Amino acid sequence: MRRPVILICALVAAAVWAAAGGLFAVRHWPATAAAIERDRDLGMRGCAGRYPEPAARGRCEILFETQYVMERNIALFTRLLIVAGPLAGIGLWAALGSRRPRRPGRRR
Repeated sequence: MRRPVILICALVAAAVWAAAGGLFAVRHWPATAAAIERDRDLGMRGCAGRYPEPAARGRCEILFETQYVMERNIALFTRLLIVAGPLAGIGLWAALGSRRPRRPGRRR
């Protein structure tokens, strides 16, 4: 009888956490995305000054573009884990907690 009440309270708390975390992530995402883009643009502009050959400049630009994609994906995934992590944890708890433990020593 106690377990469902605790589970429902935890679910409500996780839903509130997800709503608040999602709101925070959405409100601060433009600044984060702009900072990541700014770093990429600065790096790509530096490629032209550092490497006079077109092939070397192209490799440098590819490197900064790859870094941009990775940083953007990391930022998105981190926010997703922070927002949805508690909900996933409670779902896992509910799924695994509903299974009845087997009694040791009893054979079929």
